[in-house]
Amino acid sequence: MQEQKGPTRLRVRLTEARTQRGWSQLELAEKIGTTPVNVSRWERGITRPDPYFRKKLCDLFGKSEEQLDLLLNIEPLATSIAPSPNPAALLSPVPSPASASPVGRNQSATPEPVHPLYDPFIPLPPAKPLVGREQTVADLKQRLIAGGSVALTALNGLPGVGKTALSIALAHDEELRSHFRDGILWAGLGPEPNLQNMLSRWGSLLNVSPAESAALSSVEAWARTLRSAIGSRHMLLVIDDAWSLEDALACKVGGPQCAHLVTTRFPALATHVAADGATVIRELSDEEGLQLLRQLAPGVVEREERKAHNLVQAVGGLPLALTLMGNYLRKEAYTGRQRRITTALERLSHAEERLQISEPHGPIESHPSLNAETSLSLQSVFAVTDQQLSRAVRQALYALSVFPAKPTSFSEEAALAVAHCDVTTLDVLADAGILESVGSDRYTLHQTIADYAHLHLEDQTAYTRLIAYMTHYVEEHRKDYELLEQESTIILATLDIAHEQERHEELVRAVIAFAPFLLLRGLYPIALRHLQHALVAAQASKDTHGITGVLLYLGEIAQKQGNYAQAETHLQEGLALARQLGDKERISALLNNLGGLALRRGEYAQTETYLQEGLVLAREIGDKERNCNILKMLGIVALGKGDYIQAESYLQEGLVLAREVEDREQICVLLLNLGATVGGQGKHTQAEVYFSDALVIARQIGHREWMSVLLSNLGEVAGELENYTDAKIYFQEGLMLARQLGHREWISALLINLGKIMCKQRAYVQAEKYLLESLHIAKLIGRSQMIASALYEYGNLYIAQEKYENAKETFLEMISVIPKGVQDLIALAQYGLSQVAEQNGNRQMALELATTSMITLGSMEHRDAKEVSAWVSYLKNTHE
Repeated sequence: MQEQKGPTRLRVRLTEARTQRGWSQLELAEKIGTTPVNVSRWERGITRPDPYFRKKLCDLFGKSEEQLDLLLNIEPLATSIAPSPNPAALLSPVPSPASASPVGRNQSATPEPVHPLYDPFIPLPPAKPLVGREQTVADLKQRLIAGGSVALTALNGLPGVGKTALSIALAHDEELRSHFRDGILWAGLGPEPNLQNMLSRWGSLLNVSPAESAALSSVEAWARTLRSAIGSRHMLLVIDDAWSLEDALACKVGGPQCAHLVTTRFPALATHVAADGATVIRELSDEEGLQLLRQLAPGVVEREERKAHNLVQAVGGLPLALTLMGNYLRKEAYTGRQRRITTALERLSHAEERLQISEPHGPIESHPSLNAETSLSLQSVFAVTDQQLSRAVRQALYALSVFPAKPTSFSEEAALAVAHCDVTTLDVLADAGILESVGSDRYTLHQTIADYAHLHLEDQTAYTRLIAYMTHYVEEHRKDYELLEQESTIILATLDIAHEQERHEELVRAVIAFAPFLLLRGLYPIALRHLQHALVAAQASKDTHGITGVLLYLGEIAQKQGNYAQAETHLQEGLALARQLGDKERISALLNNLGGLALRRGEYAQTETYLQEGLVLAREIGDKERNCNILKMLGIVALGKGDYIQAESYLQEGLVLAREVEDREQICVLLLNLGATVGGQGKHTQAEVYFSDALVIARQIGHREWMSVLLSNLGEVAGELENYTDAKIYFQEGLMLARQLGHREWISALLINLGKIMCKQRAYVQAEKYLLESLHIAKLIGRSQMIASALYEYGNLYIAQEKYENAKETFLEMISVIPKGVQDLIALAQYGLSQVAEQNGNRQMALELATTSMITLGSMEHRDAKEVSAWVSYLKNTHE
């Protein structure tokens, strides 16, 4: 290529020949293997094509040089430099071994200066450093420079994840340019590359002679010639956006001192190309994504950081999406008007709008997968891959969009059921880089791909299949808590879809099956919302059985939140309907929960009535799960009465049944209550074993309520052993869980225990703070036993502070609220009053109260019986 001296003349005939065929300068450049910048310079008469390109132009148009104005103003310079569209890139052709003039034995040659060859097709470097890719760039540089097999490096990742941007950054990196001192070649392939033109262009850059070029008619011939031309040069060859293994390998023409960098959206291709494994380019984190948005649209992020953060999450940190949105927001915000910023953010909050946001591109910066006329957008980039798929595979992709997007994953079994396809179809989607594999048998769809697929979903039966599959799954695995946890996001999304589509039957079934898991996890607000939807659905479809199931769990939630009146209403309504149906299983379940509610109110007689009826029905229908649940409740009733022997009998019987049916939840709660039973008798070591075993199970199944209770119980054991530091740690962790759950009963109990420990450590101010809050909560929920327990510790706090009148009033108030039949609390109140009487000088009353307390607690084998007995001995000795 030659610069022209003197005045220039437009090459009108060359321009006319191009425009008559409807070609752009870029299209002409691609056909002959040059750049559109060169074509523009030729047509404007700034430069003249060299003989190689003059021949290609004549052959292409079927005209002579004169007919194309190629003979005008021909005054070649002594040195030729090919101009580059990239001002930072210098193209200095170096004679190849094949084209260099031979030097005879008696001839001497002056070495020509060697200049690096930088392909003019290398896109311009980014205006600002890449965000979140520092370590990736460093690792890739190390691999490329290392040589050997790692010098053939492949980058794999989703469309739009920034593979090309990374390659551009590497191509302009000074350290890499220094190492690959002979230059860098660039090939942007895409789905339909013109390999022969591209290789021909490389040949021109490498000074393959026109005569030799004319003789090369195949890709294979060009590859051999280029490898020979490169020889021992140190070069980096970037093969961007490879869509087929054959295309990528055709461009692998470097010699032993070269490295190749291949980018592709196809995982299998990347794995095949890179012997040491491909580098997977991941999306940006939330923090990195926000940083990129801030870099592109600083004013918008400064004003609306929360909405900007939401956008980052909506596109899953995909750099292309963030770049398009950032450029759009910057354009809309240039006036500084809040109205335009608000409108722009509102537009981007919709998936369809995010996909359509586009921007034009110059001919050099065009995306290799898109033609020159197509604007760059998420829609256009994804559509290229989509169009390569068969109709059946596309339909499967669209169907998979009904699953929640990444980071949620779904099983292969679920994918096959919902997409109504075979495993081969899933393999095609995975090989296409659209469906991401997670582990051995799970998949996920990136947010932006899921949005694209969902907008193309026309077959609504995919939702029907999702609802049917997940309903069956929940019913099948209702006690497999780890499996339910893994699928919980999909299950919750399915419940919302069933509600929106008024799929009443499946909604009621799925909610009733999934409610125990939600309660176990302490997700009361979520459970409540779905149960309310299910209740409306069951009522609309006149599903009485479904209504009783929903009311059962609505009552349980109300009870756990301390709303006892509301719980009673739900449970009694459900029981009445269940009796009408004659549904023994549901009657037994409702009676069990009514028994638990009566127990919390201190109504022991009513509790036993409910539980005994429920136990008879459970045994009648052979429901072992319900059997052990009711036995647990009967054990708690006996424990509340101080009948430790009967309590242990019930609990051990229930534990045997729970282990038979492998019900981990029941095993856990039975161990918990067995620990409380032996702990109440002062057998602290044995209690600790029970509690520790139960805590292991509670953590395994994620039962946050029982975790909270068990931490409280372990704290009590530590306190009894005077290990107050550990006790405080247990109580505080349990309290944190109880507060997260909003479980007021356990919050109150843990506050009592913390108050007790603080009192023993003489931290009276903090102790009073805990006890005040505990008493307030216990009174709010109407839990009389809890009120009495809080008052007892409050009375002890007053005694420790020598406020004996306050202590007396507190113990008397305690007696007034103790439920009938709870003998241990009455005995403890009497013990407290005995201490007050002794301080007031009334030794006789103190002895009488203490003796009564001792007898009651002794008969129950209560853990405090020894302490009271020692007090009685002290009073007798001092009285004598």
